[in-house]
Amino acid sequence: MKLRESASITKFNWRNFIWITAVHIIGLTLCWFYFTWQALIVFLVMHYLTGMVGITFGFHRLLSHKGFKTNSFIQNFAAFCGTLACQGGPISWVGQHRVHHAFSDTKYDPHDMNLGFWHSHIGFIFNRRADLNDVAEVSHYCPDIARVKYFMFLEKNMILIQVIVGLSLFALGGVLGGATGFDWYNAMSFIIWGVFLRLVSGYHVTWFVNSATHKWGTRPHNTNDDSRNNWWVGILAFGEGWHNNHHAQPRAARHGWEWWQFDQTWIMISTLKTLGFITDLKLPNRGSKQEISLKSDDSTSPHSSTPELTSQRKAV
Repeated sequence: MKLRESASITKFNWRNFIWITAVHIIGLTLCWFYFTWQALIVFLVMHYLTGMVGITFGFHRLLSHKGFKTNSFIQNFAAFCGTLACQGGPISWVGQHRVHHAFSDTKYDPHDMNLGFWHSHIGFIFNRRADLNDVAEVSHYCPDIARVKYFMFLEKNMILIQVIVGLSLFALGGVLGGATGFDWYNAMSFIIWGVFLRLVSGYHVTWFVNSATHKWGTRPHNTNDDSRNNWWVGILAFGEGWHNNHHAQPRAARHGWEWWQFDQTWIMISTLKTLGFITDLKLPNRGSKQEISLKSDDSTSPHSSTPELTSQRKAV
């Protein structure tokens, strides 16, 4: 993989800073004043839909690494749920993630742990690289994703989709909570818990995969980076915490290789496989620690004239 020339440009992104700060303030303060048991259920449902179905199943193991194939309905639904996580649309998310694998824990890694925990956890979102902050640029890292019109639609309408779903939750809360009329308190609780607090939890669950699993944990595989298996991130992040396993064989759809390595996303994948909705499933090769490379038609081929930025690692 070759980086775009714009990868050398980094600017503070006020839009990201204001958005993430506002989401945290609203979610972490108003959740104490607007709580209902119905809202808690909405929070859990949305947390799993956006975090596991959307990010780990959809954006990560399916679209980024091609760990399996599924039908267009499941793929598109997963991409929709991932977009609702507000971590970028499918193009920017996949493009950035492939850059991470190509340059993991080097100065070209978007969330390089060598620059500190803060940078790898959230700082890289505020101090934004130009190649990852523009759809046209990041598309060069994932042309297979960028050429799909539906994914481009999600990419360009991430906030609008969030607003529409948020208003739908607001209306649902008002109707479900009111015995004789519209329940404004319950409607607000659905918004606070189902959108803002859910975004906060989803952000940090994903960010811990970028930060904590490159700092704390075990390294059973001798990968050429600092990826680690971290049990508590494995629990929080639906199985993504078995990160050293993942970096050893990125295409493998199963991250928890041992029986005790709890991998909720793998349970979902294996269930769908049993039901006939998953094909071409990539499993860990326990007899080899070599990285599984993408097929040539899935790999990125960005056009760049900067050979010094060519990764020495295999393409993800």
